[in-house]
Parts: sequence; C-alpha cells; structure tokens
Amino acid sequence: MTKIYFGTNRNLIDEQEGDFGSNFSDDGLANLRFGEAEVTGDDFDQYDIQVASEDFDVDPPTLGSEEILERVAQEMRSQGEDTVIFIHGYNTSFRGGLTQAAKLHQVLTSNNSGTSEPAFKLNMCLFSWPSDGSLLLSDSNAANAIAYYNDRLDAAASGAAFARSFLKVADFINGLETRCQQNLHLIAHSMGNYVLRHALQELKNQVGNQLPRLFDQILMMAADEDEDAFDRQDKLFDLPRITRRTSVYFNRGDLALWAADNLKGRPPRLGSDGPIQPRQLPRNVYPIDCTRVISRFTDPSEHGYYINVPRVVADMRFVLQDEIPDEIPGRKYIPETNRYRLLEALT
Repeated sequence: MTKIYFGTNRNLIDEQEGDFGSNFSDDGLANLRFGEAEVTGDDFDQYDIQVASEDFDVDPPTLGSEEILERVAQEMRSQGEDTVIFIHGYNTSFRGGLTQAAKLHQVLTSNNSGTSEPAFKLNMCLFSWPSDGSLLLSDSNAANAIAYYNDRLDAAASGAAFARSFLKVADFINGLETRCQQNLHLIAHSMGNYVLRHALQELKNQVGNQLPRLFDQILMMAADEDEDAFDRQDKLFDLPRITRRTSVYFNRGDLALWAADNLKGRPPRLGSDGPIQPRQLPRNVYPIDCTRVISRFTDPSEHGYYINVPRVVADMRFVLQDEIPDEIPGRKYIPETNRYRLLEALT
C-alpha cells in the first residue's frame, strides 16, 4: 500500500469515489482540489481515494489545501521524510497518474535500484493536470497529432493551477512557527515539464522578481520541452532561482520525443538532446545523458526510464539524497559538453 497525496485542476466527477475526468475543473482552469489516495495492487491499479472537503460558507472557510498540507507537514516532522511533488506527462488519466506516482515512490524508496545504499523515506504528492489520455504513437498520425496538440494546450493552461499550488505551499511554509529540516523536491516527467514552464511564467507575472526558492532538487525527466528552454526568459531561464539544483535527464534514443520533434513539428527536445548551450548553463543546472544505460528491451519507447531503468533510478536516489554531483558513483563528466554521462556500472 502506498499513500499518494494529490492536487488537481481536473473536473470532479464523483466526490464519493474520488473520480476526476480529463477536462478542467468546472470552476475554472486554475481551480484545485486536494486529497489523498491509498494505491494498492500488484500493478498499483487499485485505489481508495479521499477528496479533502471544502466549505466556503463557514467562517473561516474549510480549505482542502490546508488539510492536506498539514498532513504532509506532520509526516515530514514525525517521520523525518522529504517530500517529492510529481508532475506526470501526456497520455495520463488521473488514476494513471496515481499509479505512476506509486511506482515512482516504490523504486525510489526500495533498494531495487542497483545500489547498496539503504532505502530512504519519501512522501509522494501528485499534481495531475487534465491530459486527455491519448497515445502519441498510433496508426493514425493525424489523430495523434491532434491529441498531442490538445494535451500540449492543456499542459500550458495548467501552468496557472500549478503556480497556485506553488504559492499555497510557499505561504504555508512561511506561516509555520517552526520548520522541520526535511526538503521539498520536484520531479517532472515528459510534458509535465511544459506545465512547469508555464507555471514559472505565471509565478513571474504574480510575484515579479521575488521568486521563492521552494525546492531543494528539481529533476526533469525526459522533458518534452524545447532544447533552448534555459536560454529564454519566456521559458525556463529563471527556473534555477526556485531550486538549489536542477538535474536534466535526457536520452538520445527517446522514440516518443523523437516523434514529438519530427512528427509533430516541434523544435528538438530537451529530453532527447539536452540543453542546446550546455556550457552557458547556470552553475546549479546539471545535464545528465542516460543514453548508454537505457535499452529498448527495457522500455520500448525509451521514455519511461525514470521508473523502469534501475541505473537511472539509482542516480535519481543519489540526487535526492543530496550527493555532490561530481561525486555521484557511475557518472563520467564530459568537460567539452558540460554534461554527465551515466555509465553502466556504479564504480
């Protein structure tokens, strides 16, 4: 059994069953509901979902966000657990996002990642945006192009909702009388990084240059984002300001991102080629080339390696445990391209 906290801007279909759909909330693009789910089953496909109650007619109003933030904070204090916020990618239903979050939690907290390090504890929080759950690759390129473009529009529109979540968390932390010593991290997969870009832009619209450093580590996995994202103010130029370190994992054999690039008319992807100007990156941004350790036999699309490839998971664990980037085992630094290459062996 794995507990997953969640926030979502999807439409609520059935509050009793905790069912959310593939459209935006009926109360607006940035409206959020919060809750927690117990995810069980051999493939993490059974769910007990509890949506946090809200009541705006009482004084003070009952807010689901405050209830969930209090629960997470209590677990961080009492259990000594860091917390990871996970943003899923395209082609993901709400319950599919819970499954991905539970699988990610399992591989990060168990000792199945090829290391001798002991398991460590994490809280897992999911931000689920209304992907319409359509496949990127199928027999109909035209239909897939439309589905992909629709997901991309929904991801961009969801930036405002994630920015609201970001500010809620920041305000909650600032209001605490005493703070624990645990850290807050962010992992974004695939098109979830596009949500992150638009959230960053919305944050800048709201707070200007006063961006709070909320995260300790941001891990960008297989980012469906432009390769020049860190060079442009309208993309991710300011992302390093909200985190202590950013790790950009990419795979030159990522077939899903190749399709996004070549079939959908997008520029080269950050998640397949890495940053276009790696030598000009901020000092706290680290490109990590995973190509050598990923096999098509492990993941046919080579896009879900953040869960499926133990060597990548092992590296992520080291990052989340705040190992010095230059001292993480199984990496080779390539000075001419200012990037790390993952090696098959940890030694």
